[in-house]
Amino acid sequence: MAPLASSDRWRLTLSRAERVSRRLRLGTLIGTPAFIGGGGRSQLLIAPPDLRTADPTIAEEVYSGRFSFAGQWVETKGKSPFEMIPPSSDWAEELHGFGWLRHLKAAATPVARSNAQVIVHDWMSAERRHHAVAWEPPVVARRTMSLLSQSALVLEGADHDFYRLYVRSMLRHAHFLRKSFYAAEPGLPRLQVAIALAMAGLCLSRQERHAKRGLERVSHEIGVQFLPDGGHISRSPAAILEALLDLLPLRQTVVARGQHPPEAILGAIDRAMPMLRFFRHADGAFAQFNGASAGGRDQLSTVLAYDEALGKPVASAPYSAFERLEAGDAALIVDAGTPPPLAFSAEAHAGTLAFEFSHNGQRLIINCGAPRARYEALRRAARLTAAHSTATLADTSSSRLEAEGERVLLVSGPKRVERNRRQEKDGTILLELSHDGYAKTLGFVHRRQLVLSGDGLTLEGRDLFEGNGSERTPFDIRFHLEPSVGVEVPEDTDLPPHIDLVLSDGAVWRFTADQPLALEESTIFSLSRGSGRSLQIVVSGEVGDAHAVAWRLARLA
Repeated sequence: MAPLASSDRWRLTLSRAERVSRRLRLGTLIGTPAFIGGGGRSQLLIAPPDLRTADPTIAEEVYSGRFSFAGQWVETKGKSPFEMIPPSSDWAEELHGFGWLRHLKAAATPVARSNAQVIVHDWMSAERRHHAVAWEPPVVARRTMSLLSQSALVLEGADHDFYRLYVRSMLRHAHFLRKSFYAAEPGLPRLQVAIALAMAGLCLSRQERHAKRGLERVSHEIGVQFLPDGGHISRSPAAILEALLDLLPLRQTVVARGQHPPEAILGAIDRAMPMLRFFRHADGAFAQFNGASAGGRDQLSTVLAYDEALGKPVASAPYSAFERLEAGDAALIVDAGTPPPLAFSAEAHAGTLAFEFSHNGQRLIINCGAPRARYEALRRAARLTAAHSTATLADTSSSRLEAEGERVLLVSGPKRVERNRRQEKDGTILLELSHDGYAKTLGFVHRRQLVLSGDGLTLEGRDLFEGNGSERTPFDIRFHLEPSVGVEVPEDTDLPPHIDLVLSDGAVWRFTADQPLALEESTIFSLSRGSGRSLQIVVSGEVGDAHAVAWRLARLA
């Protein structure tokens, strides 16, 4: 592997130093009066809504002492879940985040209420003795929002002592969130800390200073993180959804307190809603770019139900650097941007010029998505260029991943991505793109041309490798198939090389290219369902033999 450029090495060094500073800041908070304290004459006033999907069947698992988080099960066998040794930090984060209380609320039974009260009382009675992960800023933020949202469940029928224990704990959480804001990682974690602080200040009486500071910080982070076109600075569709799942309840909580939500919050929501539609295929699935997976359709639908403006997605998102081509019943979504700023790249993928294609509500060509957080090796593999429907050179990625503590950042990659889009009179849309991610390492610029016919029944592409690198440089152009797509490979060798894709509705699409085709195994990842097997079409060769590769996907029937 080639050494990092001096500028990239310097940026990574600064990022590591900033992370050390954040960890030191967090360490000084534990044990301070602001953390140990908490009290005062405060009352719970309101409970914010929780928009995340609840499943009452999960409550039954909790009753039986089975706690499933981050794809791992733990049997408590009558003990408190907080006494168990966490199988992973991701499992511990979800346990201490208490987001799972919503499943107990959805069960709406006396047993669910009793379980919730016992578990919350157990945690609050020993909160300063819990695992360090319980006091990571984003975990504290999630726990604060969860305990406030599910307060009716937790406090129904509770005695005065438990009520005071709950309120004092919430006040300590608010103090901690206020002090730990700058200890949170940049991006979504820091925004969530600000939202949780504002929530606590609004939901508890006599906490106006927390509400004011929280809303100020939310407004500031929106200015930092939300782009003018509604995208997130991380370039992740999932980050937009996660932010809205918290911003929408915050907006409602502000209104419930008789206040006017800050313009920054209202503007971010209005801009972000069309971007959610931008990344959504007709079947309701999310396009799988930069850490987003196709799962979570119910949460996406829930958020979009709050879209009062019903803003139509734009065709081009210049700040987020994505393109969406629509014709007939077809949709083509393309990554046309450079990597996000280093501090916000912990979930970013090396997928420049990758695309996803769907027709009539069925996805054909996709990217591999993102696996569960605990599978770090798989997460890293899913972020490589080879896990995307685009071209790789010399089996390397167009952007480079480097560790920064527990985070893995996208350190180097394309510095310049060009795109040109035009539409013909017959409705045909032409998109021309290029990136220089391989220019320094291999001496080539990757150029890609995508042409979607006006009826949406034909997608033509051309990949060109331009430069003065070695002509023996191998290339692979990958097209990852959605797992439900069937494949038929012709036995008649007299026909030009092609592969037929058979969809669940019986439609057949033919893929052809002017270079040899291969069918290989692929893996599609999902945050909710784990991983599943699929296939990928691969066009391979050497640059000297084929500076340009033409391919075509057309519907036959």
